[in-house]
Amino acid sequence: MDRLAAKSALREAMARNAYARGEVRIADPDLTEQTWLVASHRGLFAISADGGPGAGVETASVKTIVYGWFFGLCRHHDVLYVFENCGHRDRTIPMGRIVRFDLAGDRLATPEVIVIGLHTNCHQIAVIDGLLCVLDTANQAILRFTLEGNAVDVQRPFAAAPPYDTSGAYLHINAIAAVGDRTAIMLHNGKAIPAKTSELAWLDRDWRVIERQPLPGYSCHDIVADERGMLWHCDSMAGDIMAADGTRAHVTDTLMTRGLAITRNAIIVGMSSFGPRHLRSKLHGGVVILDRALELRMTMVLDGSPTDIIAL
Repeated sequence: MDRLAAKSALREAMARNAYARGEVRIADPDLTEQTWLVASHRGLFAISADGGPGAGVETASVKTIVYGWFFGLCRHHDVLYVFENCGHRDRTIPMGRIVRFDLAGDRLATPEVIVIGLHTNCHQIAVIDGLLCVLDTANQAILRFTLEGNAVDVQRPFAAAPPYDTSGAYLHINAIAAVGDRTAIMLHNGKAIPAKTSELAWLDRDWRVIERQPLPGYSCHDIVADERGMLWHCDSMAGDIMAADGTRAHVTDTLMTRGLAITRNAIIVGMSSFGPRHLRSKLHGGVVILDRALELRMTMVLDGSPTDIIAL
């Protein structure tokens, strides 16, 4: 076993042990002066930028605050919810879980595992209508829980399809957001042959699809509204970010964009290496910080591929 494979195997063993024990592996709970949180396959990172995001950013720092393989990341008032995949590359075991933290001042506090037994291929989470909504990507479903982690129901607005399907039936749903009185879900569509652009599925309050809106991009991620209500997405295969009004910014020539957050002064975008699923725990990535004129302010290398980003 080579050195990288050995490290990957050790991380997986530690994650499985944490799952079995119900433990949360906090590395550094101090969030003082931290600006953004970045979920990744190699941990939950906190980023601090001098002067605040976009306000004369010249230096920034990054640190690991929780060990694990994370995707969904959601702040609701002073509570943080994250989806953790404790099975890593193994999709045959239900070792996904939801972890809840209190944001107590400038600290990550009182970690609690509130949901276990999820498929390891879940993606984003959001609080909609007072319930925690988890995208079960593998099963093309939305799992709903109370904010304390009690199961409520499963919404199935899309027909089931196996992940190896190439007809377009497997949608790889990966992002969810409440937009007015509707819910938007990103349909990645990356498995379709011939290639198919991504779509936004618009759902009514009863979780029925009322529209599928094609997007001008492939294998897209993220649904993020700015202060005007304009929706932004990552056109991942192009290495771009794009807005509903046609605004577009090119971020990277060699990586895919995934993970997006917007503040009054800045936009932060995740950049991820792309490779076979069995190698993804070994891949690195980074983030770029743009000002609101979409000019590059800073690029940072991370020890893991970003999956989701929020502003603190």
